[in-house]
Amino acid sequence: MAGYVDKTLAPGEEIVYRVHFNWTFSFFPVLWFALGAAPSVMYTLLHFGTFSDPIPFSELRVGWWFVGLSLAIGGLILLNHLIILWTTEIAVTTYRFVYKTGLISRNTQEVSLNKIEEITLKQSVWGRIFGYGSLVLRGTGVGVITLPNVDDPIDVRRIIEHAKAALRNSSDLERRNDDD
Repeated sequence: MAGYVDKTLAPGEEIVYRVHFNWTFSFFPVLWFALGAAPSVMYTLLHFGTFSDPIPFSELRVGWWFVGLSLAIGGLILLNHLIILWTTEIAVTTYRFVYKTGLISRNTQEVSLNKIEEITLKQSVWGRIFGYGSLVLRGTGVGVITLPNVDDPIDVRRIIEHAKAALRNSSDLERRNDDD
């Protein structure tokens, strides 16, 4: 199924690069799910894994409510995060930079490559070790676009700069051809 960026490409426009989140972006939602699932595993082992008679449900009722609640909360946190991952598109095309989020409502931030004035990289020590960082794009008339936990942000920055240079070169070539 074609995504938002694919559906909005102009004639002659191509996707140069699709930006991805680093695995660390999903670390805490997965951790919360694991913490929510751990009591259910323990209670299941306690209830069914005993070598003697299983402990009756009535004796563990409060524990089972806690287990169910923690599993549901962990599952909701993970599901919310997965929806964010599935519905976020970040792409560099031959003409523009696109950052789209949202499942039902849609929020897009787009800027023409020739309007990007500054790309700021923010990378912590952990970001250097695990290969992630955030990029902040500032453009004329669009404000600020902040990308969290981007995988290999230095490479993404280089790709944007190369796409900007290619766009400038093609514009210069068209101008020279028009002058002749």
